[in-house]
Parts: sequence; structure tokens; C-alpha cells
Amino acid sequence: MKPLRVAIGLSLAVLATLGLGALNVPAPPDFFLLVVADMARGGVAIPAMLAGLPAGLLEDALLAPGRLLGLHAFSKILIGYLLATVGARMVVEKPVAVGGLLAGAVLVDAATLTFLLWVLKGDYLPPAPWRLAARALSTGVLGGLLYAASRVPWKQRREARRRVRMT
Repeated sequence: MKPLRVAIGLSLAVLATLGLGALNVPAPPDFFLLVVADMARGGVAIPAMLAGLPAGLLEDALLAPGRLLGLHAFSKILIGYLLATVGARMVVEKPVAVGGLLAGAVLVDAATLTFLLWVLKGDYLPPAPWRLAARALSTGVLGGLLYAASRVPWKQRREARRRVRMT
């Protein structure tokens, strides 16, 4: 079930990234990070890291085709490990806390990419602070909303509505 969930999540992340790129949204959420965070939610690092590899490679192929292949993959693997470690050490159940963790993960991801580009290519190119803050905020809000929606017992509500209609 989990590999299918990752494949569907990555497909949706590619479509959302391409769609928001076509609309010229200045700071879209990091959809690939949301897939990695979903796998890290259980607190097990290996599946989260394994989800980070294709997520990062797809992000490399879509967003930076002229750069070094594997930069986003390395950062997504690192983020998957860190989020799974946090998930194993503490219970994060509030959507606001989940959004805050995801916003922090976007900042760590950007810092990792900036450091890797600086070390490997000699180019110190930090992202624009307002764009990074907007991306962190949008990813945190979207992640918190998705987490809140995943905790709603949709199946039980549908069954209750069906029972009410039948009576």
C-alpha cells in the first residue's frame, strides 16, 4: 500500500508543480516534501528516506535540469530522516505543529541546497528571503490542512449519512 501511495503522491506533486509553474505562482508549496513527510509520519526513517530519493530526483528533473542531478534528492533524503526522527521521538498531532514542522523542513531544505551548491559549484546563491518565507508558509499551511483532513473519519461520516437516509 505504501509504494502505491508514494507513486500517487509523486504523480500529484509533479502535476501540481507543473500546474503552478504554468500559472507563474511566485512561491508554490513544496509538494515533493509533502510526500516525504507523509512517509515520515510513522516515525520510521528508512521508508521516508526511500521516498525522498525519487521525490528529489523528480524535483531535480523538473526544477533544475541544468544543475547537478541529485542535489534535491540528497536534501529530501536528509529531510525524510529528520522528520522521521522527530516523529519517532515526539507525538505531533496538532495541524499547527505539523505545519510548523513542514515550514521548518522547507527552511532546512533550502539551507542544504544552498550549502551544496556553494561547496560543489562555488556559487553562493541563497534564495530570496521573502520567497523562501512564502514557500515555507504555503507548504506549512497546505501540510497542516492535509493533515487535518486526513484525521477526519470520512468513512464513518459517510456510513452515518447513509444510515440516516435509509431510515
